[in-house]
Amino acid sequence: MYRSREAVATFESGFNCAQSILFPFGRQFFRDDVSAFRLASAFGGGIASRGEICGAVSGSLMVIGLHFGYSPADEVSAKAEVRQISNEFLQAFEQRFGDLHCSKLLQHDLSTAEGREEAKLSGAFQSVCPALIEGAATILEEILLKYSAATRQRITGPG
Repeated sequence: MYRSREAVATFESGFNCAQSILFPFGRQFFRDDVSAFRLASAFGGGIASRGEICGAVSGSLMVIGLHFGYSPADEVSAKAEVRQISNEFLQAFEQRFGDLHCSKLLQHDLSTAEGREEAKLSGAFQSVCPALIEGAATILEEILLKYSAATRQRITGPG
């Protein structure tokens, strides 16, 4: 569970929630650290600060895609698998935190400049986001362990 601590530390160093998840969990998929940070940079504040899907959720879904995504486009079983894994993550996050949307999680309307300023002044980003990041990272760790083991068994056979 060390990546959950690294994710929170990444957030506390100034990166957004999506970047904070993608960096420690997706690092091995990128040539350099900058690429992970750049890819997730538009997903903070609920996608471009609109209060939509939480950045920790978006970053987690990016990681699931990196680990279990499909290519070419006609890989029907892989499409179903990544959908199943993604939905399992979403259900676990929503069950734990009550919602998937940044504005509802922070209890501020991030789609307006006034709402973002209220959230900033109230300390919502510092008080709520680290728990969301840590929770998302913990759920993601569990899912990666679960499905990586299942995928290895399916590829190599039992035992």
